[in-house]
Amino acid sequence: MQTQSCLQLAEEAEREHRKVAEKISESADEMKASYKKFVTEVQASTSRVCKVTVPEMAKSVERAIDGLRARYNVPATAA
Repeated sequence: MQTQSCLQLAEEAEREHRKVAEKISESADEMKASYKKFVTEVQASTSRVCKVTVPEMAKSVERAIDGLRARYNVPATAA
């Protein structure tokens, strides 16, 4: 009788263990997918900054400098 109860308890524990392991696996898969999406978005954003924003800022700074030169009659220096 005790052996049968012990076996049933062991089987129940094994089933619960499988359920928990499956949930952990599902969560890990969801985290991996979320991470991949995040990395993709970061790479796209970084690419935009490098290709568009930085050159736009450089042009804006150049225009501002040219405006100050014109305002204060400072000639551009030859590079």
